[in-house]
Amino acid sequence: MVRIAGLLAASVGAIGVARTAVADGEGPSFERPRLQVATEDGQSSFRLRLAAQFRWDGTSVDKGDEADRDWQDKIYFRRLRLVFEGSAITEDLTYRLHLNLVPGLLELDDMWINYKFHDQARLLFGQNKIPFTRYRIDSFLDLPLTEWGYETPYFGAERQIGLTLHNGMDRPPEFEYEFGIYTGVNARASNGIGMSKVFAETPPNPSLLTNPAPPSSFHPELVAHLAYNYGGIDVRKPSDLEGGPFRFSVGVSAAWDAQPDPRLDFAMRLAPEVLIKVGGFHALGVFYLGFWEQSTGDEAMALGMFGGVAQMSYVFLDMYEVSLRYSTVSILDDLRSDARAWADQRIAAETDPDEQAALVKQYKDTGLLMAEHEILVGFNVYLLGTTLKLQIDGGVRIHERTDEDRQDGLVRTQIQLAF
Repeated sequence: MVRIAGLLAASVGAIGVARTAVADGEGPSFERPRLQVATEDGQSSFRLRLAAQFRWDGTSVDKGDEADRDWQDKIYFRRLRLVFEGSAITEDLTYRLHLNLVPGLLELDDMWINYKFHDQARLLFGQNKIPFTRYRIDSFLDLPLTEWGYETPYFGAERQIGLTLHNGMDRPPEFEYEFGIYTGVNARASNGIGMSKVFAETPPNPSLLTNPAPPSSFHPELVAHLAYNYGGIDVRKPSDLEGGPFRFSVGVSAAWDAQPDPRLDFAMRLAPEVLIKVGGFHALGVFYLGFWEQSTGDEAMALGMFGGVAQMSYVFLDMYEVSLRYSTVSILDDLRSDARAWADQRIAAETDPDEQAALVKQYKDTGLLMAEHEILVGFNVYLLGTTLKLQIDGGVRIHERTDEDRQDGLVRTQIQLAF
C-alpha cells in the first residue's frame, strides 16, 4: 500500500507556514517543502525537486587598447534543474537523477546510487561532484551571491564518474571524510576547466545530451576531503541561517590525477578551507594550489596556479542578508610560458592558411593573462525562506595581463525558486 508523503499539500503548507512566521515576526522557515511519495513502511520513496533561477546580468566590459567600453546585458534562465531522487527497497539504498533543462543546454548533471553499510561507511557510485572542498560540494542554491566566484571554474570541483566512500556527504557528522576514485575525465565542462582556459582549448562536454562528446580514455584521479565540524555547525549552507553560538569547520582536500591531459587537467590540486558561524554571521575561506605537467619541455610536474575565495555574510531581521566576496586566481610564469609555447608550436605546424589563421585567432591571448580578481557585494531577501529568494549583487572584475590590465563592472539580479 502506498501513501502520499508531502506532494502539493506539503508544498502549500510549507509556504503557508513561512508566510505566517514572517507575519508573526518569527522569521521564515528555511526548510524547503518536500514533494514526495513513499511506501507505507517508508523504505521506498520518490521525491521530485525543482530549481529555477531567472537572472538579469549587466556588464561593462573593458575591451583594452583604449577602445570604448562595451555594455552587455541579458535576461535568461541561468539554471533550470529537475531532480528525481529517493530510496529503493530500503532506506539505505538511495538514488539521484539530476538534469539541467535550460533551453539549448540539456545536460545530465548527476546520476548515482548510494548504499549505507554503516553510519560511518557509505558507498556512492555514478556521476557526481568530486568531493574537492566542502564549499563546492554544497549546492548553488545556497550561495550568498548569485554565482560562484572565479575560483570555481578554474579549480573545480567538477563532476566525474566514479566511486566515493564517505560517512555522510549530504549530512556530514562532526568528523567528516570522503575518499573517491574517478575517471579523471571532466563530465560537465563548466567547472574545473582552469587548464583549458589557460591553454585556450575547448574541453569536451560528455554530459551535453543534445551533442555529447565522444568517450574519453580513463586516467584515474584520486580525491579526498577531510573535515572537523565543531559545535553542530551546518556546513551544507555557508550562510548562518539558523543562528546560534560560535561554530566552525576546518578541512582539507586533495586531488591527484595519475595521467592527466596537460592542457585539460591538473596533475594535482590541494585546498585547505575554513568556515565559521556565529549569530547570523558567517565567514569562509578556501585556498587553492594547482600543479600541472608541462606540454613542452621536460613534462615535470610543477605549481602552475594558486587562488582562493574569501566571503562573509550577515543575516538580519530573519529574512535579509548582506554579503561580500573576494575571489582570485593567479597563473604563474612557467605555466603561461608553457601555454604560449604550445600555441606557437600548433600554429607553426599548421600548413593550411585558413586553419592557421583560425589558430592564430584562437591563441592570440594565450599567455597574456596573469591573474583574475573579483570583488562583489550582495543583498538577499528570503521571501519564502530558501524556497523563494531574491538576490542582487554587483562589483568589479580585474584582469591582470602582461599587455595592460582591464577592469569590468558587473551588476546582477536573480529570482530563485527551489523545492
